This record gives sequence, C-alpha cells and structure tokens, in this order.
Amino acid sequence: MKSLKYNKKLIINTLSIFILTFNSYMVFGQLFSSEQNPPSVKFNQINTPQFQIIYPTPLEQDAQRMANLLEKMINDVSKSLGRKPKPISIILQNRGVVSNGFVQMAPRRSEFYTIPSQEFDSQDWLNGLALHELRHVVQFDKLVPSLGAPIFEELKLALFGINLPPWFFEGDAVVTETVLSPGGRGRQPYFELALRTNLGSNKHYSYSKNYLGSFKDIVPNYYTLGYFLTSKMRRDFGEQILDKTLSRMARFPIRPYNFTSSLKKHAGIGTSQLYKNTMQELDSLWAKQSDSSGKTLYQTAYHEEAQIPTFYQLPYLTAEGDLVCIKKSYAETPAITLIKNKKEETLLRIGFQLEPNLHYAANLLVWDEYRQDKRYGKQSFNVICIYNLKDKTFKQLTHKSRYFSPALSADGKKIIVVKVSYDNQFSLVELSAQNGEELKSYPNPQNYILQTPQYDDAGKKVVVTALNQDGKTLLVYDLENGAIEKLFAPVRQLISRPTFAKQQILFKAHFNGTDNIYSFDLSTKAISRISDAQFGAYQPSYDPKNQKLYFSDYQHTGHRIVSIDLNSAKSTLRDKEPDNFLQYFKPLISQENTCNVFQDIPEKEYPIKPYKEAAHLFYFHSLRPTNTESEIDNQYVIGFDLASDNKLNTFSSTVGYAYNFGLRNSEYRATVSFKKYYPIFTADYENRGRFSSVRLIRPNGETVVPFTWREHVSNFGITIPFATNWLNKGFSTGFNISSGYTSRYNLSLQPNNFPMQISFPMKYQFFMGLGTLRSERDLATPWLLNFNILYEHLPFDSNFDGSNLILKTFVNTPGLFSNHSLQLNFNWQSNSGVYRFNTDIARASGFLNLPALDRLHNSFLLDYRFPIAYPDWEVGPLAYIKRFKGGIFTDFENIGKGNGLRSYGAELRTDLNILRFYLPNVDFGTKIIMPAEESINKKPIFEFGLILNY
Repeated sequence: MKSLKYNKKLIINTLSIFILTFNSYMVFGQLFSSEQNPPSVKFNQINTPQFQIIYPTPLEQDAQRMANLLEKMINDVSKSLGRKPKPISIILQNRGVVSNGFVQMAPRRSEFYTIPSQEFDSQDWLNGLALHELRHVVQFDKLVPSLGAPIFEELKLALFGINLPPWFFEGDAVVTETVLSPGGRGRQPYFELALRTNLGSNKHYSYSKNYLGSFKDIVPNYYTLGYFLTSKMRRDFGEQILDKTLSRMARFPIRPYNFTSSLKKHAGIGTSQLYKNTMQELDSLWAKQSDSSGKTLYQTAYHEEAQIPTFYQLPYLTAEGDLVCIKKSYAETPAITLIKNKKEETLLRIGFQLEPNLHYAANLLVWDEYRQDKRYGKQSFNVICIYNLKDKTFKQLTHKSRYFSPALSADGKKIIVVKVSYDNQFSLVELSAQNGEELKSYPNPQNYILQTPQYDDAGKKVVVTALNQDGKTLLVYDLENGAIEKLFAPVRQLISRPTFAKQQILFKAHFNGTDNIYSFDLSTKAISRISDAQFGAYQPSYDPKNQKLYFSDYQHTGHRIVSIDLNSAKSTLRDKEPDNFLQYFKPLISQENTCNVFQDIPEKEYPIKPYKEAAHLFYFHSLRPTNTESEIDNQYVIGFDLASDNKLNTFSSTVGYAYNFGLRNSEYRATVSFKKYYPIFTADYENRGRFSSVRLIRPNGETVVPFTWREHVSNFGITIPFATNWLNKGFSTGFNISSGYTSRYNLSLQPNNFPMQISFPMKYQFFMGLGTLRSERDLATPWLLNFNILYEHLPFDSNFDGSNLILKTFVNTPGLFSNHSLQLNFNWQSNSGVYRFNTDIARASGFLNLPALDRLHNSFLLDYRFPIAYPDWEVGPLAYIKRFKGGIFTDFENIGKGNGLRSYGAELRTDLNILRFYLPNVDFGTKIIMPAEESINKKPIFEFGLILNY
C-alpha cells in the first residue's frame, strides 16, 4: 500500500509539474500578457471565415487590411506544415509602445501590438508580424490538431511546450516571415551578428551554450539559432521534412525526446548532429563572405578592451573633447558614461529603452525611456528625458507621451521626435528642450513609418528614415517651407541613424552584406560605403570641428567606440561592389507557392460590429488537474478546475471539483476575478468537508473524540494596485481588503462553543516595493526595499476575538564587489485570540531541527551572496551548468526576547538547465546550517534546495 501511495503521489506531482512547466515554457518564447486596457478603450470586430479581428475603434483601417491579408495568406503560411489551422481571434492592441505579438491557446487568440519599433525590418510592421504569428498558429494546430476548447487548450499549450524547443518554433516562424516576403529577419546582417562574429572570431561554442545562454560570453538568441537550424533541415532534407517530423510527433505527443527522435526518423540525424552540420557549413560560408567584404579590425583608442561582454553605444564628442555614450555590460545596467583619457565616469543610470537612443548637442543629452501605466498593463508610454552636462541635472520633459528617438538642435533649444498616434499615424514633432512643450508638428502625408530623425547644423532641415511596404528610404524635411524630399527610391535595407555631415548624410546600411556606415552625397546623389567593418558598424555621429566619424564597432565582446577621419576615409560607391550577404534561406523559396504573400491583397470591405465585452465574459478553455494534500494522514485531494478567461483579460473564472481521499467526500469550488476597472475584484466559494477533534470528559476519564462536518466558505476581496518607473528605478504599491463568511452543517458531533458561522473576518494588507534594474550577472536586485503590513481581526463575529498584526521588510544592497548582494529580512508579528498560534513570518534556516520556540515574535535574516564561476559546462544531454554561486548567512529569532541567534552557515548553489529544456532555469544547491544553541548537539544540518525560475 505504501508503494502504491508513493507511486500515485509521484505520478500526480509529475503531471502537475509538467503542466506548470510547459505552460510557463511559452512565456519566454513569446510575450504573453494577462493585463488589461483602460476601460475607455472601445472595441469593434470583423469576422471572416478564418478570423475574428477584435480591434480598438481607431484601428479600423488596419483591421480591414489585416482581415484581407490574413485570409489571403493562410494557405501559403500553412503549406510546408501541411495543416490549415482552425479559426482564431486576432486582437489588435494600440495602447502600448512595445512592438511585439504572441499566440496563446488558453484562451485561443493572437495579439498584435501595432506600434512598430524605431529599428526593425524593411517592410510594413504589421505585415511581417502577421506572417510570423500566423505561422505559430499553424504550428500549434499541426502538433496537437484534435485538442482545443472547451477543456483542452492548456493541455495543447503544454504539449506544444514539452515537444518543441523554442529555437524550432521561433526559428521556423522567422524562416516563414523571410521566404514568403521581400523582408524578414533572415535578410538582416544584424539578426545573425552574434553567431557570425563568434564563428569569425574562432569562438566555437557547444549546442547547449548557443541555445541556453551564458553569463560569460555573448551568444545568439534562439530566434537566430533556430532560423539557421530550421533552414538547414529544409535545405538538406526537402520540403516535406517539417510536415513529416511534426506529423509523427502529433501521432504520439507524449513520446520522450519527441522532436529529436522524429527528426532522426525522417532525416537520419538528431538535433546534435544537425547543430554540428549547420555550424560547420556556416563557418565555411561566412569565411568566404569575410574574404569578399569587410576586413578592417578597428582599434579603439577611447576605452580599455572589455574583459566581459560590454556595449559602448551611441558615442558623441562633447564640446570639451570628451566622449559620451551609453554603456552597458553583463555586470552593469545601462548608464550614460563620460570617457576622458580612457577614464570612465558614470553620469546617470538610465531606465529601460525600447532601443538604445541618445543624442548630444550644446552640453545637453537627450534620450527616451519606457514608462508603464500605473494600473493598466496594456497601456504604456515613451517619454523624453534630458541631462545637462554642466550642472549635472536630470529632467523628464514629457509624461504619458508616445515620442520616440529624440535629437537636439545644434543650439540645444529644440528637440525633434517621432510621434505615433493611437490610430498609428506617424509625424515629426518639435519640442521645447526647456519644458517638453510641443512647438510644431510636421505632416507625413504618405504615412511612412518614421524612424530616428536628426537636425542639420543650422536647425533648418531634418533627415529621417522612412519605411513602407516597398522598403526604406531617407526623407529630408525643410522646416522653413515644409517641403519633403525623398533622397532615393525605397530599398530592402535596414537603414538607420541618419546624420548630417557637411554635404553628406551618414547612415547605417548593409549594401555589401555587412552592416556598415554609408554616406549619401547631397550634390551627386551617390551612395558610398565609408566604413569597412569586419562584423558590423553602427550608430554614426559626426563632429564638425575635427571632422571625425564616431561609431560603434562590433566584436565578440560587444560594441567598441572607434573613429575615422571623414576627409581621409576611403569610400566605395554602392554600385561598385557586390552584395555578399549569405542568403541562407534562398533555396527554400522554391518550396513555397510564392515569394511574396503581400502581392495582390484583396480590398474587401468586411462588415463591422461592436465587440460587446459583456456578451463574451465566459470562455471555458481548459480542464486543469489539481492536487493538494488532505489534512487526514497526508492523503490527497485530487480534482480538476474548468477555467474560463475572456479574450480581453478582464474576467476570469473557474469551477471545480475534487475528491478528498482522507475524508472520503467531495469538494466543490468556484472563483471569479473582475479586472476591467481600477480596483480588482475577486470572489471565491467552496463547499468542503472538514475534520477536527475535541476533548470530552467521559465516566471513565477524558478522551479525544474526532468529528467531521461540511461547510460553505465564501471569500471576497478588493485590490487597488499602483506601479510606476523612472530612470533605473521601479516603484509599486497597493492595498488589499478581504473578508468572507463560513457556514457549517452536517456535524458528526457538536462540541460546546463550536461556532456554526464565522462572520466576516477582515484582512487588510498594504504593500510597497522600490527597486533598481539588475544586470545579467546580478544575483539579486542591487537596491531593493519591500515593505508589507497585514492586519487581521473579527469585528463582526461575537463567537471569536483576537487580532494578527504582521510586518515584513526586505532590503537588498550591493555587496563588497561587483554583482555581490547583501540581503536583510526583518519580520515582526503580534497576535492574540484565535490567531495566537499563527506563524506567518519567515523562520531561521533549519528551524525544523532547532528547539521549538513557545511563540515566534520576530525574525532577522542576513544573507550575503556572491558569484564564484561561470563555467558553461555541458554535461551531455543531462545538464548545462552556467554559474556557481555561494553565500553565507546568519539568522536570528525573537531578538530582545533572549540571545536571538538561531543558526548560521554557508551555501553553494548552481544555475543550470536540465535535459536541454530552455525553461525552467534551475537553481540547485546545498546549505550547511550550524545551530547556535549551546543546549543541543551542534551537529551541522544539511539541506538541499531546488528552485525553478520561469
């Protein structure tokens, strides 16, 4: 029986872990959001045979375009997988400033964030996004075609995550966006930069390191790795290889190592051999490209060579002859940095940016930063910030704005920015550098996607990158007469960061197959290559005094600042050299129906209807297994929840059933959560069995008698959240209030004074957090303050009395050396009455093996953590170890009530991935705990811990 019970528990726990793991697994591959729009946003819908387009009313034009486009291209996107997907909802989101999208199965929908970034593709943003995300829809339905609503959508998502590595589903989508369009990331040198640079620098890393990441070296993301691996599969094994591989997986979706074994079945090689073959081929092909294109290894004279991955970006020469730039490394968060004679001064730690942006003029620095909405996660902003180098003062000029890529006029009085409206209209806007006030707006009659503008020296003209479905070009705005000049016909180039330099305009492009700095001669209209970068040159700036060009040169350790004399620089006319870019995707075009799905898109006008949220509150999509432990003999409470989430994330609910093996009876429950308005309202109900015991006096003496009952338990609560961020800091706070009602019945025995109702116990909670950004190598947030206070009492119940007051504080500070962390955790609790025996605060390490305390009043825990090594060890297919880290700690309890010291010790932990799963990131280690009490045998206590991070 014990063996049967253990096996049953093992099976249930394993199933639960798998479901949790693979639901979360997708979060990292795509941006999943359960946040809401402000309630003022009104939605309409368009219904086609395959799609329900739900969109904010300002996006009607884009919604009609997407309806026609998606219907037109669905067969082409599905062809190589041999599966046309089932209908799905597409939600267009226009209130945020982050460019992204995702596909989700629970509930079944895809979201398109309609605002494009300031540096991306050479075609329309929404067109490319639709291609990429629709391919994910096809992948889902190909792998698990027979599962879906109303009960299997989360299971479908779980099976997708357990079977397909992220490099495959993202790489395959990148291949699709590339071969079916004239754009796509597979045509961009920047997309392959990290991998090509590593191979070109003789940095040949293992499959696990290139896939799972590193704290020590720069490696490609899994989009890049997956693009080349997936392309190699189709190049070598034909157009049916994806269909055959995924079809075999779909027939038995719980097969161990399903992807590798299915690939080996139809291609004769597994994942490891595919990786080796791909890297060998790329190494050879890129070596030939290097022989035919950029060869110059620029030397930096401005800063020391980096020993760890470091990125010096957007360099400018100041009036004093110093360099200023944005610096970021694996050990440090982004900062505006001043460099003088190779000595660096950190001027200001800045906040999260959608892309690196910085501009200098007249001793001023201007840049943009992301700002989150205080409540609604679907809404965000991009604000303009300014810093004065002379008096070293910072100011945020705009609030709740949608301004991008600011640049100063030469006199420092005006700022030119790109502004994007909620209906996705782009315009150039001039702001006051004093207060951020809008001075003038310049039209964009063709509604190009505008990117990275800059003034000329006189402040009378602005050059800006312009993009539409035909490609990219440069526009010059004459600010005095309003004229707009297009400098050349649109090209399929990732043109960015144009800047005036005498009678030229400098910009980044890749006409020769490598990202380089090019110039456009305003008199001859000729385009010439100025730089000769080995791997890539980016973000040009020009100083008219010394007539030097400054830019970021990329190497395997990151970006370095270099310069060349523009007068003596050798230039090569664009039409005098070939494009040596490795078009790895090119053989795949013949496997498709078309090389451009955006040709001949219909212009049908679909009927429009309001999307009434009240009519779509319930969408039951998944049956979730549940497993908890009974209060009787550690038996199990096993059941299921039927989950519902509406597609706008404003209403969630579950209904569930469980069987309590300890009490041998059933339990029923339901929950709802309403998140449309500022407060979040929650309520839950449970009907359950319960067990306790009572001491009774019998004629033969006192005895303990067990008894059971059932009860209705209802709870409800309100949460009022608030969040904000500025520079490298984030602040969040909120207030919760909750209560409930319990009614008991069917008692097997009714003891004296046993209450049949518990009437509205009240719980109040206030929480607050303030912290800073953390770098890749930081073991914890460098500066962090968390404060949480909770109070419970029973003001409406005459059957009970008592109260519980809890204070929890948590503080992080930097340690003695880089990426070290000191953590202090102080907790305090005072309780009485029915709460007297509650213990709701953190305990000392090893407390279960220490002498018991009569009551716990407070605890104080100190923990110092530090990195030890970054080995990047691959232990076959079993594990990949990224980092070893250590720590020492000292824990106190009941300070002021005695000695206080309870335990101390040390720990050794490691960050690793197991079985080549991208997620979870596993934090595994051991802790040796030394008891402090003299009254016990002070033998060390050993504990092992496993933390799964998603």
